[in-house]
Amino acid sequence: MNPTARANAIAEIQRIFAAYRAAQPTDAADLAALTNGKLYELFVLSDLLVDLASRGFTLVFVGSTAPPGSAATSHSTLKFKAAPGKIKPTDSHFEVRAPRSSTADFRIFVDIEFDTLGHSQSHVTDNSRRHELDIIVTRATNGYPAHDEIALGVECKAVANFKKGIIKEALGVRRELSLLYGPVASMLTAAGGSPALSVPAYPQSEFRLVFIDPKGSNYAQSPGVFGIELKHLKP
Repeated sequence: MNPTARANAIAEIQRIFAAYRAAQPTDAADLAALTNGKLYELFVLSDLLVDLASRGFTLVFVGSTAPPGSAATSHSTLKFKAAPGKIKPTDSHFEVRAPRSSTADFRIFVDIEFDTLGHSQSHVTDNSRRHELDIIVTRATNGYPAHDEIALGVECKAVANFKKGIIKEALGVRRELSLLYGPVASMLTAAGGSPALSVPAYPQSEFRLVFIDPKGSNYAQSPGVFGIELKHLKP
């Protein structure tokens, strides 16, 4: 990202997170110190929050709390994951409440590894057991979510030169989330999200590939057959 794009991304992240009372996405200096990829991931997360709210969901921020006796302030804080891993209930995340629901139906986490469809079929134990997603909307609350606990997965690509290899990667992740099926109502639609969205997948997860390079839009049609939404999003 060029300096103008970075500044725009930082401003938008702060504006949207503040709307959901997220405990300051720290300050502009901390955000500016992030890598382009991590900053873009948070920018895409901001866009996702707006999208889910437009579909009728209520978003509630849950921050990390400083341990007793620490020098940190007592309020919740927003922490950025340094590397992909499992869900920890103490990690910063958003609760996603369906229309007319007072409890969390889903949660949003970043940089999470999930147990694949292949693992569920044969209980593989090598390095192919899990794959990472940059952002997930999930029913899981702890550990490594199963493929059928993910309602929406997002991959973020901040690269300036979009190549076909990115599509092949996304197709592989999609295959480890679900089988080609349907189309049927997505999990978020079944929970009350509107307008209704159908996906050609079982389990009925939504999958989104978000990117900076506008050339990525030239690859949208075939992935769309498998329920991969390509979205050009530039700060």
